[in-house]
Amino acid sequence: MGHHIRLDLQIVFTSRWHAGSGESSLMTDRLVRRNGRNRPFIPAATLKGIVRQSCEKLSRTRGFPDPSDPHQSDLTEQGGFVPSAQMTSPVDRLFGTRFEPGGLFFRDAYINDGVADTLVQHRVARHRVLGTAKEKQLFTTEYSIPEVLCARIDGWHKKLVTLDDDNPPYEYCLLVAGILAVDKIGGDKSTGSGWLKQIGLKSGQYNGSALDLDKALDLLDLVTWEDYSELRGER
Repeated sequence: MGHHIRLDLQIVFTSRWHAGSGESSLMTDRLVRRNGRNRPFIPAATLKGIVRQSCEKLSRTRGFPDPSDPHQSDLTEQGGFVPSAQMTSPVDRLFGTRFEPGGLFFRDAYINDGVADTLVQHRVARHRVLGTAKEKQLFTTEYSIPEVLCARIDGWHKKLVTLDDDNPPYEYCLLVAGILAVDKIGGDKSTGSGWLKQIGLKSGQYNGSALDLDKALDLLDLVTWEDYSELRGER
């Protein structure tokens, strides 16, 4: 059976945020990343990594096995090179592994409306151990002013774990919960930047029909690792 999910996200910041471009200007050392309309945005790869990390934490909390390391390249690692149908972690089934790509596709988070103002702040590098300022280490960083950003996630998968045809797969329930658990995005989080009020789910669809988000969260609580293993046919 094929599965398709579509989620439209609304990201609301409570603080300034910084998605770095890796570039500088004459007056600013660290510039934010901008799209073709000259507006700051959060790259899809950054958003995907943050959501995956959140799903991993949630999966471990619920007693599921650790997902594979997405950066692992050792072909001799036991259990590392398996088809998606045999993956024990729901996170691996969602996002894929180093050896088999997942079926989730993230789009950049962009500012839908507004002026998209930024500010530049001067900072001094500090010794992590001593807590004192380093000499001759003054630098400037550009930050985006809190705005509402929009993003979309599409997913196409096969052989996910479902209780019945009327309910979304367990993996999609985990994805919804993982998204809602994200509380910060972007760089300089330790200095109070990139904190979120919420990632709201404006709408969701599963196989072309409206996705009941509350029902998805309830299903997440109902299915244990033992249930998941049995539904996968392992027991």
